Amino acid sequence: MNLKTELDPHPVRTPSERELPPPCRGRGIFALAIAVMFAASAAVAAEPQGNAKNGEANFLKYGCYTCHGTWGQGTGRDGPRINPPMPYPALLQQLRTPRYEMPPFTAAVISDQGVADIYAYLASLPKPPDPKSVKALQ
Repeated sequence: MNLKTELDPHPVRTPSERELPPPCRGRGIFALAIAVMFAASAAVAAEPQGNAKNGEANFLKYGCYTCHGTWGQGTGRDGPRINPPMPYPALLQQLRTPRYEMPPFTAAVISDQGVADIYAYLASLPKPPDPKSVKALQ
């Protein structure tokens, strides 16, 4: 017997003596991915239901139209097109912590329900035509 092996609880092993990982080790990552998917779907299910009529009123009340146009078409100068709208969580985040020059609309200014109403308004608007279908652009 080797004295070093008896005293060292973690003896150095050759590659052939090392334990191979069990085949189910990757399942932990798979289970984590499934859990994240369920959490994301629960967050989507928890989104408040919006009212398009109230959303139109909020869109005008908070001045969204001044940069994004009355129908969310964008102005080409100040605000980008938001019709069709981005996903609700992205819209909420953009309103709360905006990028670029947009002012923040915190929960003290407009509630999550008010944002959901604006989202419903934008989602209810007719989608812009495909540029390939507009003869004047051909």
